[in-house]
This record gives sequence, C-alpha cells and structure tokens, in this order.
Amino acid sequence: MLAACILHQFAALALVVHAFALPDHARRPWAYTALLVAAGVAPLAALGMAQSGQVAWIDGVTGSEYQHFAILASFAIALSYFASSGNAGKVSAEAPFSLRAIALPLFILPTTLLMLISLYKPFYVERYVLYGLVGLALLLGAVLDRVPELGRNLRVTAVIVVASAIALLIPESLKLRAPESRSDNVTALARILSREYAPGDGILYLSVKRRAWSLAYPSENRGMFDLAQALTPAASHDLYGTELPSPQIRAHMRSSARILAVTEPEGIHIESNGTELMKERVLAKYFTKDLTIQIDGAQVIIYEPRTTATETEPVVS
Repeated sequence: MLAACILHQFAALALVVHAFALPDHARRPWAYTALLVAAGVAPLAALGMAQSGQVAWIDGVTGSEYQHFAILASFAIALSYFASSGNAGKVSAEAPFSLRAIALPLFILPTTLLMLISLYKPFYVERYVLYGLVGLALLLGAVLDRVPELGRNLRVTAVIVVASAIALLIPESLKLRAPESRSDNVTALARILSREYAPGDGILYLSVKRRAWSLAYPSENRGMFDLAQALTPAASHDLYGTELPSPQIRAHMRSSARILAVTEPEGIHIESNGTELMKERVLAKYFTKDLTIQIDGAQVIIYEPRTTATETEPVVS
C-alpha cells in the first residue's frame, strides 16, 4: 500500500476501503499498518500540496457527475444484494469476509471521499479513482456467477440490473478512452511539431503553462530549440520550466528563421504575465502568420519573419 500511495497518492483512499473488509481481530494490526503507511507517504503528500497550484485547472464536481455516480452507486447496492444473498453472503473461517464487504466500499468510497475533499479544494477527476471500478466489476461478475442459483423472479431481476449497469457504463467507458476525454491532445501536438520543425526554427510556448504539453513525448521534442526556456521542467522541479528574461527571449525570436508558436485554441484566453504579452507583441510586430494548425485543446501557429511572409493564412484542422 505504501508503494501504491507513492506511485499514486489517491490510492490512499483504498486503505480506508480495506478497513470495511476486515474481521474484528484484524482491526488493530490494520490500524498500525495504516499509521505506518500514512507516515511514509506524508512527506510526499506535503510536497504535493505545496505544488497543488499545478492542478488549479480542476473545477469543482458538477451536478451531472454527482448524479451519474449516484445512479451507479444505486446499481452497485442492488448488485451487492444479489451477489451476497443466500450462502454466498455467509462469513466463515475459509472466507472471513463477504465479497460485498470489499467490492461495494471499493466502488463507492474512493469516489465519495474525493468528491467530499473537492468541496474544500477541487481535486476530483474520475481518472484519479478509476481503480474503484474494480469493485463494480467484482459485483457484476459475482451476480452473473450466481444467476443459475437464483429463483426465476430473482434471476430475471438480476439480469435486468446487470444489463442496465453495463448499458450505463459502456458510453462512459468509450468516452474515457477517446482523445476527446482530455482537454488537450498532446499526441497530435507532438506529431505536428515533429513534422513541421526544421533546423533554424524555434518553438515558442505563448504561455509558460503550455510547456507541460512537451513532457508527454520528450523524444519528439528533443533537439528542438525552445526560444524561451532557461531550465527544463525537470531542472526547475515543476511542470513548466523556468523562462529566460524578456530581452533574451526577444533576441531569440528575432533571430529565428520561423517560429512554431504553441497556444490555446482559438477563442480561449488564459491569464497572461508581462513576458507572455511581450511574446505576442514581438510576433505581431516582426512576424506574419503563415499557417495555423488546429487540434483538440491547442493550436500551432507558424510565423515567418515579415520580410518573407506570405499574404494568405491557410487553416488546417
């Protein structure tokens, strides 16, 4: 559990789930273990909270998210009834806890706890607690396994509940696996920069926060000249890196054969500081747009110096 929490801090919510599955004689050893895990992960948690501004993009939980989870939780409770009825729900020396005791809390508690935490500070992203779906999968499998043992009426009801839960999960499952489930398509961005970049060009992130997009595919960005970067994100111990002073960025921009500017999609503006405003002014004064490539959540604008600029600006989607 300590290793899991170090790799993914929200795995700590699964430790709370574990308490619900334990027989009484194991609760004291579990409490000691939980304290040791908490002590081991505390330094990382403190460091993470100090850098929580890097996930300031996370909004509060929406009404539709509450509603969708409440519906799935209702199905899970119904499934747990069918999965644990009769002999399957009995606790014995060979099976010291029922499947419901671990599966139902595993599905409900991590998401519920993260939603409650998000009332204080928004942290809820469904991917962060996706492991909770293991609980629902266990319940679905257990009910399907028990269907032949149930009476006719219960069998029909169980099949309807299982089919309804799966029908509700399929659209969300497909959506979660699509590129559109993310606010940006860093794969497409890496391919575009790799395709369009040529020796003598410069990459310019109009917002320092957008440099985080380059972290997904470091091999694609290796060798490309970042006009504004002084220190890499790794060297800066954050997602964005450290930028050069404005005069140096301006000098690098003026000496570039072309500039591949990476920025927000058209119509979306983020808060700008003085350096970012300077980048936009230099581009407007000394360069002309040659090509704009739109992708999900971002765009790449290729600028030519005004002396070689063309009059048209084709747009590629």
